[in-house]
This record gives sequence, structure tokens and C-alpha cells, in this order.
Amino acid sequence: MTPTAGKTNKSKWNRYISWMNIWTSSIRYKWMLLLFLFSLTPLLAMGFMSFSISKSTINKKVTEYSEQLLRQTAENIDTRLGIYKDMMMQVVGNNDIVSMLRVLDRTDAAQYDLDSLSLTTKLSTIIAINQDLQSISFLSPKHYIKGIYRWNDRSNEKVSPFLRTLEDGSNFRWFPTRLGTYVDSLNSQNVHVFSLAKQIYKTSDDSPVGIIAVLDIREDVLKEIGDKTTKSNMDIQSFVIDGSGQIISYPDSQLLGKSVKQVLGESGYSQIFRKPSEELAFPLKHDGQRLIVNYKKLHTNDWIVVNVISESSLYKDTNRLLQIIMIIALICILFSILTAIFLANSISNPILKMIRLMRQVMSGDLSVRFKAKRRNDEFDILGENFNYMVARIDELLKAVYEEQNHKRVAELKALQAQINPHFLYNTLDIIKWTALLQKANNAAEMVSLLSRLLRISLGKGEETVTVEEEIEHVQCYLGIQKFRFNFHIETFVYLEEDVRTLRTPKLILQPIVENAILHAFTERESGGEIHIRCSLHPGGGIRFEVADNGCGMEPSLVKSLRTHQETSGEKLGGIGLSNVDERIKLICGKMYGLDIQSELGTGTRIGIRLPYME
Repeated sequence: MTPTAGKTNKSKWNRYISWMNIWTSSIRYKWMLLLFLFSLTPLLAMGFMSFSISKSTINKKVTEYSEQLLRQTAENIDTRLGIYKDMMMQVVGNNDIVSMLRVLDRTDAAQYDLDSLSLTTKLSTIIAINQDLQSISFLSPKHYIKGIYRWNDRSNEKVSPFLRTLEDGSNFRWFPTRLGTYVDSLNSQNVHVFSLAKQIYKTSDDSPVGIIAVLDIREDVLKEIGDKTTKSNMDIQSFVIDGSGQIISYPDSQLLGKSVKQVLGESGYSQIFRKPSEELAFPLKHDGQRLIVNYKKLHTNDWIVVNVISESSLYKDTNRLLQIIMIIALICILFSILTAIFLANSISNPILKMIRLMRQVMSGDLSVRFKAKRRNDEFDILGENFNYMVARIDELLKAVYEEQNHKRVAELKALQAQINPHFLYNTLDIIKWTALLQKANNAAEMVSLLSRLLRISLGKGEETVTVEEEIEHVQCYLGIQKFRFNFHIETFVYLEEDVRTLRTPKLILQPIVENAILHAFTERESGGEIHIRCSLHPGGGIRFEVADNGCGMEPSLVKSLRTHQETSGEKLGGIGLSNVDERIKLICGKMYGLDIQSELGTGTRIGIRLPYME
């Protein structure tokens, strides 16, 4: 072996070792290998591109073919309709026929139905040469004149639409398909026909004679033209509609005379009549089917020829190609699944092991540890971090346990230092009855007021009380203050019935009343009044108002209170007005709170706006 060959083999071996290290050291490269094995992306992309290209090509070819067929059909129908117009001109331009019609029309109007063997014979020589024609009739405001066959229904409702042709001058008027019943002396027959009508003029001076000729043409003629033109292996449906969307000719005779909406839906109807266009093609989805619709307007009248192709018939070959692609893709997917199972096991087994250890930790066993296989991959790093986390949790739990023991001892000591409110109420009740027994009525009433005040203040630990309870609380406070200071301040309470049971933050009136007692009447020994009102607020919610006729406040003090600034570091009225305002905003929202108005030497009025709380 030459030195060069040895170096080459060593280089290949090193590359192989390097590749194996990647396989055994990083989960990232394992997933990359898995994605490489899932080589479906290029296969699917290639299949999708080939399918799309073939579908687009077929779509283009079929659309061109359909447009060509459509033009041919429209041209054939235009030609045939032109023949019918020529035949009509042969009838209305025949002097003998016009003369016979004028004579017949002079008959008394009491005899509506007229016929003439001479007229029928004359018409037969013209009509019999074309098998497309079913019959010809003549109408005037006074008579129905039989041509070849007689209409079975000659009522005014059926005849009047044709008489409107008298308003068209020398123009032709086309009428949509109807089911006509024709009778003669031997039999009757029902045939779907469309009609061509024209007013008759004198050949001498071109003046109208007041009679119209109606040529009834079998609808089968249009159907046969469409079938001959579109005869192919593709599922092409050809039909004719008029300018209002009414079906003139259709393979299914039951739809004749119906709206095209029953065939193409509202969407197809709007596509055809949305904007004027001589010729147009558009895709359409109707009744779960994907269709390609082509239409072209005729030159003879306002009728429209429509071709409808089902996409399912267009893409038979493309669907066969798609099936082959799907079979190959399924085989590749099966191979990829088997490979993925093998690779997933090498990745999922360490994860499952980690999950089992986590569940043991959740059950309280903090002694578990992940044993790494020294593969130096992400799982080993994850296992080391898991072991560190479990050890750290064990340490923290022990620290928390010791902290909880200390806290429990502190709580026990605090509990022993608390006063049971019920014990306090019972003690006050005993004091009251003791004072009553000893004839100390004032003391008994003060204890009773204090007991009621404390019951409302402490309550059940709730932040709100009823309006009635809040009024009772301030009345208890005022009662205690009267005994305490022996002052002579009249208090008046105005409470609307609608607000008694509504809720309010508790202890909001007492600080305001206390502030009035301590500061508003310092220079007045008598005549002091405090008015407390509670009513529904016009803007929603409720409103308290505490007004006094005391000395009032300086404007600067009012401004500082409004901005929650306190003078000389002291809170006015015990808890303080700013404290009350902040507590209301905290419980009810920032749009609620106190409104302070005061005039020096006149008095102070403090309003409290609260939301509607039940």
C-alpha cells in the first residue's frame, strides 16, 4: 500500500468517525438525519409541480376548445334564427296572405276564433319546407286567426304578451320557450316551442294593418344544434338563456322556462349579468361541483349561449397521475415511518426514563437520580441539571419546613395575644346590665352605643355594610360623643327609602362627622348643626352628603385636602379625609370619592359619590 493510499483510507476513516460522533453526541443531528430520511419533500414537490403543470395545460386546452365550440354553437344558432326571420318575412310580405288576413280581421269581433282553408293552404306551401316550425298564428286585438294549428289556450292572459309586438313597429320580437298545446280536427299535441313575432304591414303603402304573425319554433332545434356541436368525450353541457336569465333551451326539458339560477346558482347568474360582455369564461363552484362556464351573446337577439364543463371530466388523466404519485408517496411514507420508529426510540427512551423519575419526584421521593450513559449529548446535560434541581428542591423543602415551624410558633403566640370579639361583646353587655342595676343609665347607654358601634365596625370581616348600618354607626358615634363632651350640636339625618339596603364601604361617614365636631364648632357654643343625607345620584349610584354650619375652612386648606396634602403632618378627623377618599377609590374605583366645598364663616359641605352596590 502506498503512503498516498494510506492517507486516503485514514481520511475516510476519520470522516466516518466524525459522522458517528455527530450521530451519538447531538439530538439536533439525530433529527436532521431523520429529516433527511424523510425525503418526501422533493418527491411531493416534484409531484405537485407536475400535477399543477399538467392540470394548467389541460385547463388551458379545454378552455380554448370550449370557447371554440361555444363560438361555433352561437354561430349556428344565429344562422338558424336568421332563417326563421327570413321565413317570417316571406309570410308577412306575401300580398295574398296579407289580403286574406285583412278580410278575416274585418269579421265581427263577437267571433274571436277565425280560420280559412285558403290561408292554411297558402301557409303550408311556405311552412312545410322547414321541419323546425311547429305552427304559425295571427293575432289582432279583435281576433285569433288560425294558421297551421290552433292554439289550445287562446285566453287573453296567453295572447296579450304577443300583442305587445304592435308597439315594436317593424322590429322582430322573440318570446321564451313555453309548453304549447296545438289542436286540429284529428288530434292535439304538446310541444315546447319558442316564438318569433312581427307586425304585418300593407305592401302597398307600408302602413300597419293591426295584425301580428307569431311563428312557433320547436325548442328541440336549439337542443340539437348544441348536442351536435359539443358532441365529444368531455362532459360539456350547452344551453340557451334570454336576456333576463330565463332558460330557452336545455337538455332537461323540466328546466325550460325556469331561471338560470337553478342551474348555475346565484353566483353564476351574477357572473353572467354583472357586467355587459359579449363573451366571457369564468370558474364556478355550485352544488359541490367545480365548473368552468363560458358564455357568448347572440347577434340576432339578446339571447346567450352557455357552455358548462365539469372539472372532474377535465382532469381524468391528471387524476390518474395524481393516484400514481400518491401510491409512491405512501410507499415512501411507510419506509420513513419504519426508520422514524428506530430513530425515535433512540431519542424517546431517555425522555421516558426522565419522565418516570419526575413522577417519582412528584410522589415525594427526592432521592432519585438520573444515571447518564456518558454519551455527551443533550440528554446527559439534561440529566445532570435534573439531578441538581432535585437536590436543590430537597434543600429548599427542608429550609421551608424549618421556617414554617418558626412561623407556627409565632402565630401561636400572636393568637394567644388576640381578644375574641365575642368575648368583648359579652363583656360590654355585662357592663351595660351592671350599670343599669346600679342606676347608672348614662354609662349603660354609652356601653350599649359602643357595643353597637364595634359590631358594625368589626362586622363579619367584610369591606362593605348597608347604608342603614353605616348611618346607625355614625349615630352611635354621635351618641358617645354627646356623653363624652356634653356638646350641643343638632344632627339631622335624611335617608331615602330606596337606598337603605344598598351597600357602601364602611366607616366613611364617622371620620367626616368627627372632623366637623372637632374643627367646625370650636368658636361656637350653641346653634351648631350637622346634616347627613343619602340619596340616589342623578348620574348613577348613590350620594352621601355631610354639611355643617361651622366656621368653614381656608381656601388653601380646602385645596390641600382635595389634593390629599395634609397640613403640618396631621390627619384631620382621626382616620383622615384623605384616607377615606383613598379607601373609596380603592374599593369602588377612581371615579368615586370625596367632593369638598367650604366657605370661611359659612360652613363646609362634603359629598361622597359611590357606585350602585346591592
